[in-house]
Amino acid sequence: MPSCIKLPEANGNNFELKPQFINTLLKFHGLESEDAYFFVREFEEVCLMMRILQLGDDAVRLRFIPFSLKDLAKKWLYSLVVDSVTTWDDFIKAFLKKFYPIHKTALIRKNIMQFRQEQSEPFWRYYERFKDLLAQCPHHGVEKWRQYQIPYDGLDYQTKILLETMCQGGFLQKDENQG
Repeated sequence: MPSCIKLPEANGNNFELKPQFINTLLKFHGLESEDAYFFVREFEEVCLMMRILQLGDDAVRLRFIPFSLKDLAKKWLYSLVVDSVTTWDDFIKAFLKKFYPIHKTALIRKNIMQFRQEQSEPFWRYYERFKDLLAQCPHHGVEKWRQYQIPYDGLDYQTKILLETMCQGGFLQKDENQG
């Protein structure tokens, strides 16, 4: 049966996709509760451990990705146009478009822009929450300087005074590379 993935040529056909490699792959089912970005990062890390001399990194990833997709995600893969995926980047773009929809990006971006410190929340926990929110949506589009401004603006009065004292009153005068 024809595939949407057009595999790159291998340097010879003398290689084997070992079952133990396939068994180590993460599984992605296409559920709303699954994190598509996390899956892609983890999948890439696992594939980096699978060295097949005749294949480059893209070729390895494209050969193994069908084994990682299950249920709704596998049905989606089968629905793509034949030979429409020729590189790993092609796959990632199509995959994230499907499993990390624009409404999810919009919601996380809104949460980033309206980020506030909770009552009695220590600064370290507040900042960790902010970094986790940024990591959930790497394509959030928030400029680096705003990534410092937003948590500063969301601080409660006491924590803001403490931060300003530690920076000798010049936190907002620092450039983005001093953060």
